Amino acid sequence: MAPHLFFYSLSFKLLTMKKHLFLVLTTSFLTGYLNAQVEIRLGNTGSSSDISGTEHVEIVSSDQLVSVVFQIKNTSGASHNYTIRRDRLIEMPVWTDYFCWAVCYPESNMNINSWTAPDPLAIASNGTQLLMVDTDTHGSGTELYRYYVINHDNSTLQDSIDVRITSVLSVNDQHQEEIAIAVYPNPVANSLTIAANGVDGVFDIKMTDVLGKVILNESSNQTKKVVDVSNFKNGVYLVSVFSKGELVQTRRVVIKH
Repeated sequence: MAPHLFFYSLSFKLLTMKKHLFLVLTTSFLTGYLNAQVEIRLGNTGSSSDISGTEHVEIVSSDQLVSVVFQIKNTSGASHNYTIRRDRLIEMPVWTDYFCWAVCYPESNMNINSWTAPDPLAIASNGTQLLMVDTDTHGSGTELYRYYVINHDNSTLQDSIDVRITSVLSVNDQHQEEIAIAVYPNPVANSLTIAANGVDGVFDIKMTDVLGKVILNESSNQTKKVVDVSNFKNGVYLVSVFSKGELVQTRRVVIKH
C-alpha cells in the first residue's frame, strides 16, 4: 500500500474510533436524564410544574438568609433510596450554605465542593420528600449551586435543579448596616434570646419551621426578647425580624433538647 494511502486509512480508523467513543460516552451520560424517574417541584405542596433540569433564581438584599424548598417525587413505579449531591458552580468566598435531606447537615460538613449527603432517604412509588436548601449571603454577589438527585440503589443520576442566589445592595442596606440581629444560644434547648439592636420602636418576630409553617408570631418593644422553645420539636427553624412591616434580617436556629 502506498504510504499516503496507509496514513489516510489509519487516520480514518482513528477518527471513526473517536466518534464511536464520543457517542458511547455521551449516550451513557445522558441515560440518567433521558430515563429520569423523578420530578422536582418548587415549594412543599408540589403544586407547581416539574422544573427538573432548570434554574431557580432568588434575588435578595445583601446579608440575608435565603431558604428554598423543593419537592422530590419518585415516578419510577417502585420504591427507591435517594440521596442529594451539591456542587457549587459559582462560589462566593464568605457565603455559607447547607441543605436538609432526611437530616439537616451542618455547614462545617459541607465546606468541600461536590458534597453528597451520606444518608439516603427512601421514597415510595409516587411518594415525595422535601429538599430544603439554605444560603447565608454576606455582601453583594452571586453564587450558583446544582443539586443532583441520585438513585442510591444503583448510583444513577436521576435529575438536577440549579439554584442561583444573587445578593444586591438595596436602598435600605445603609440603614440595615446599623442594625444587629442576634439569636442565641444556637443550638438552643429551652430559652432562645432574640436581640435587635438598632431597631426603632416595636419589632415583630416570626419563627417558621423548614416547611414554612409559622410556629411563633410575636412583637416586642424591648431590644431583647426571650422565647420559651422547650416545647418545640427538635429541628431547624428560621427566625425573621420585621421593623415597620419590612423584613430586617433572618437567622437560622437549631432546637435540640
